[in-house]
Amino acid sequence: MKPSILSAVFLAICSFCTLPVARAQAPTPTATEHGMTPAEIDACNLAEFERKATLAKQLGATHVPITDGLPPAKWEFQPADDPYPGWFIKRPDLLKLFPPAEVKPYVNAEHGQRVVAILENRCKILRQLGLKAHWGSNLPQVLPEAFFTAYPQLRGPRVDQPNRSRIARFSLCVDEPDTLRLYAEAMKSLLTHCPEVETFAFLTQDSGSGFCWAPSLYPGINGPDHCKDRPMADRVSGFLIALQNAAKESGHTIEISLRPISPRQWMLPTFSPEQLEAVVHKLPRGIAVEGREGPEGRHYQGAGSSDAYVHGAFYPVTGIIVPSLRHLRSNSNAEPKNAPSPDHPARRLISLRPEESQIQFNARVQQVSIENRAGNQLAYLTAVRGLAVEEVGEAQADDLLEAWGLIEEAERGLSPLDFGDMLQFGHVLNRWINRPMVPFPGELQPEEIADYRPFLFQAKGEDQAENLIDIQAMRMFEGYGARLLFQHVVETVVPSLKAAIVRVDRIRDAMTEPKAKGRWDLMGRRLQAVICLLQSADHMVAYQAQLDRVKNLGVKPEPNPVLGVQSSWDRTDLMQTARNEIDTTVRLIQLLRSTPEPILDLAPTADEETMMRLGPNLVAQLKHKVDVMNAHWMDYDRLFTAPNP
Repeated sequence: MKPSILSAVFLAICSFCTLPVARAQAPTPTATEHGMTPAEIDACNLAEFERKATLAKQLGATHVPITDGLPPAKWEFQPADDPYPGWFIKRPDLLKLFPPAEVKPYVNAEHGQRVVAILENRCKILRQLGLKAHWGSNLPQVLPEAFFTAYPQLRGPRVDQPNRSRIARFSLCVDEPDTLRLYAEAMKSLLTHCPEVETFAFLTQDSGSGFCWAPSLYPGINGPDHCKDRPMADRVSGFLIALQNAAKESGHTIEISLRPISPRQWMLPTFSPEQLEAVVHKLPRGIAVEGREGPEGRHYQGAGSSDAYVHGAFYPVTGIIVPSLRHLRSNSNAEPKNAPSPDHPARRLISLRPEESQIQFNARVQQVSIENRAGNQLAYLTAVRGLAVEEVGEAQADDLLEAWGLIEEAERGLSPLDFGDMLQFGHVLNRWINRPMVPFPGELQPEEIADYRPFLFQAKGEDQAENLIDIQAMRMFEGYGARLLFQHVVETVVPSLKAAIVRVDRIRDAMTEPKAKGRWDLMGRRLQAVICLLQSADHMVAYQAQLDRVKNLGVKPEPNPVLGVQSSWDRTDLMQTARNEIDTTVRLIQLLRSTPEPILDLAPTADEETMMRLGPNLVAQLKHKVDVMNAHWMDYDRLFTAPNP
């Protein structure tokens, strides 16, 4: 990055509304302890939004997302403390924020009013900047059971994932005219409050959303009998056209992109090729399904999309953004994705989710990709090296290019473990990061589990909750063979990250400007945090595999071993794994304490901690984890014969 640009970016960072970094042994922070009410926190976040949106405009943005970073709708976890809404509490639903009269009694008015105020204020900022807004969400999304009790004729398909939810959850049947009316009213209300919204991107068939009789519904194909035989093309196109028409009736032209979840090998696709063709040809211009716009089925050339749950392979570590060094465009004559056309004027969506200091870099990465989409690999790499020169100067450009390549190599290396981004699923959803390894987890006292147990994404019983590798009811890392595979992946990836750190440190040491030196120092610390989390993940899988093996053997320890008995290999292995985890956790604590800058993504207040996001008092929780593990060393004597050398 050129020095002048770098200085401008750092000067744009406003420190007055940065929340304090949690320290070890500190009490759980709250908004009051920060000296800020929820309204003051929202004002702080709005100031940040304005700075980021201003920078995005300077970088050529035409659209920015307004639905990222909203307060989570925690009221949806009820009843039964069901964890499944964790997948949609940050994807705002039109009906829940702008509820028609029939819906209003069944949603949380206080939360809705807070979020709508945030959205209105964000749109005012965009209006002043001459920018348009982008909306990302899931549709058709679940509504509370009480609504369907009152309006049973509108109950659509069951859409929850049965092994990840404690109650059945249903979305609306979009084949019902009253459903289309409710959504139309909500759309009109949304555009009245937020007239800058011009593009919508909806995820469906996942995270609490879905259409009747789609084969890919998690509980299995289902829905009300009356619409079973209606063609899927009529169902989907009718719903999307109703949304677009509602906007037209209120004087707005909007575009909608609907994307079903991409199926993994064990999943069914939402639409067959024939169904997709039929859906697309029923759509007008400005509506696309699976990236194909009606009615001809041409490639959709919208502004893009934004998803509040997409974080990348290294999450919860924040701030690691690198350009891909692999030029994936196989057809050199292919049309650029965002090329303008008479129907689609030039548009550019710039995400505001990265840190302010990284938005400029992120936008440049995006621009390089767009400009070289139709080029060859050499031209692309030359452009990326030019970006490296902008970032650190000619002398350090090759080090940065090498670091980017090594980080990308590490990210690709984790793909065998991708049943969902492994670090996010393990350290956040399953709280590997702050839950202790002990041989008898069911015996831990309430104060020993309070940091993590309420935040496990676990819908079943305590047996599953106590199992370190029971993640989202998948157990994809179960058994000794899985341990060996996991270990191999981690020991392959970590050297790439260590080599990247060497190069990042060289860049840091070459910098003369303090802020530039601090930037690359922070990058190195973040990569060290990734290594800590990878090693911790390896420990978790290894520990559970050995613990299961030993317990399944059922060998009782000798109560009075004779003199000369040595520690068995499995006892040594299990206890050394626990010690390694303690040491890794201590290193992570030291990293988090070493800088006031964010290394991990933490909720700003304890109230916003969920199973999808770590809490602000994480350092204290890590210290508590170490203390709990150290308090339970003697428990291993109930599994193994104690050595008596």
